[in-house]
Amino acid sequence: MKTDIQNVSVINDLLLIYKSEIELTTMKPLTKKMYTEHAQNFVRWISGDFVPGSRLKTGHSAEVNNQD
Repeated sequence: MKTDIQNVSVINDLLLIYKSEIELTTMKPLTKKMYTEHAQNFVRWISGDFVPGSRLKTGHSAEVNNQD
Protein backbone atom coordinates (compact mmCIF):
# COMPACT_ATOMS: atom_id res chain seq x y z
CA MET A 1 0.00 0.00 0.00
CA LYS A 2 1.14 3.54 -0.57
CA THR A 3 -0.13 6.80 0.87
CA ASP A 4 0.79 10.40 0.18
CA ILE A 5 3.82 12.06 1.74
CA GLN A 6 1.78 14.42 3.93
CA ASN A 7 -0.03 11.56 5.62
CA VAL A 8 3.19 9.57 6.03
CA SER A 9 4.82 12.59 7.67
CA VAL A 10 1.99 12.92 10.20
CA ILE A 11 1.99 9.17 10.84
CA ASN A 12 5.77 9.17 11.40
CA ASP A 13 5.36 11.96 13.95
CA LEU A 14 2.69 9.92 15.70
CA LEU A 15 4.92 6.84 15.57
CA LEU A 16 7.62 8.73 17.46
CA ILE A 17 5.11 9.68 20.16
CA TYR A 18 3.89 6.08 20.32
CA LYS A 19 7.44 4.76 20.70
CA SER A 20 8.11 7.27 23.49
CA GLU A 21 5.00 6.15 25.33
CA ILE A 22 5.99 2.50 24.94
CA GLU A 23 9.41 3.25 26.45
CA LEU A 24 7.75 4.81 29.51
CA THR A 25 5.79 1.65 30.30
CA THR A 26 6.83 -1.17 32.61
CA MET A 27 6.67 -3.73 29.80
CA LYS A 28 9.58 -6.09 29.42
CA PRO A 29 12.19 -5.09 26.80
CA LEU A 30 11.19 -7.84 24.36
CA THR A 31 7.53 -6.79 24.57
CA LYS A 32 8.48 -3.17 23.92
CA LYS A 33 10.53 -4.26 20.94
CA MET A 34 7.61 -6.26 19.52
CA TYR A 35 5.18 -3.33 19.90
CA THR A 36 7.55 -0.87 18.23
CA GLU A 37 8.68 -3.18 15.40
CA HIS A 38 5.12 -4.02 14.42
CA ALA A 39 4.18 -0.34 14.39
CA GLN A 40 7.28 0.52 12.34
CA ASN A 41 6.45 -2.23 9.85
CA PHE A 42 2.93 -0.86 9.47
CA VAL A 43 4.29 2.61 8.72
CA ARG A 44 6.74 1.10 6.24
CA TRP A 45 3.85 -0.80 4.60
CA ILE A 46 1.74 2.33 4.09
CA SER A 47 4.87 4.05 2.72
CA GLY A 48 5.30 1.30 0.14
CA ASP A 49 8.57 0.15 1.72
CA PHE A 50 7.44 -3.18 3.26
CA VAL A 51 5.74 -6.36 2.07
CA PRO A 52 4.33 -8.50 4.90
CA GLY A 53 5.92 -11.93 5.01
CA SER A 54 8.52 -11.21 2.34
CA ARG A 55 11.46 -11.79 4.68
CA LEU A 56 9.93 -15.00 6.02
CA LYS A 57 9.58 -16.46 2.54
CA THR A 58 13.18 -15.61 1.71
CA GLY A 59 14.44 -17.08 5.00
CA HIS A 60 12.42 -20.26 4.48
CA SER A 61 13.92 -20.79 1.04
CA ALA A 62 17.42 -20.52 2.51
CA GLU A 63 16.58 -23.16 5.11
CA VAL A 64 15.36 -25.56 2.44
CA ASN A 65 18.55 -25.04 0.40
CA ASN A 66 20.75 -25.71 3.41
CA GLN A 67 19.13 -29.09 4.02
CA ASP A 68 20.11 -30.49 0.61
